[in-house]
Amino acid sequence: MKKSPLLLLALLALQAAAHEQHAHQHGLGQLGIVVEGAQLTLLLEAPQHDLVGFERAARSPREQLAAQAALEKLRAPAQLFVPTAAAQCALSEQKVTAPLLDGQGGGDGHGDIEARYVYLCANPLALDGLRVQVGEAFPRLRALEVSFAGPKGQKAGRVDIRQPVFSW
Repeated sequence: MKKSPLLLLALLALQAAAHEQHAHQHGLGQLGIVVEGAQLTLLLEAPQHDLVGFERAARSPREQLAAQAALEKLRAPAQLFVPTAAAQCALSEQKVTAPLLDGQGGGDGHGDIEARYVYLCANPLALDGLRVQVGEAFPRLRALEVSFAGPKGQKAGRVDIRQPVFSW
């Protein structure tokens, strides 16, 4: 899928902001939302601790089960994000990067998990918000700082269980 200059600039700005604050804070993740044409892209970054309760590779069978459960939730974005229903968005692409959970990374330290979801919307003009249910799936993750870029400009905010909808 070809990325446009607007999408690339928004993603780079989001990535730079996330790394600038990268003394990551437990209980707080980052969510980037980019709308361009019929495409909705979501970028989620969260401390691994908030998703599974530890920040290293799984060591015990119990930790391995927790890691598997978290990966399964992250690979089911319909349980995490609900775009405006009238926009008729369908998931077209997803990528979850969790090196310490999927056995690709080693060592101890502050592990982060990143996920990218791309939706194509049949009625993009109706797309004006996103219900975020990440906190319901991962209760340790109390809030997400949101960065938005779209046809109406840029916006920032926060979502949590009490205020789960981000509108633009």
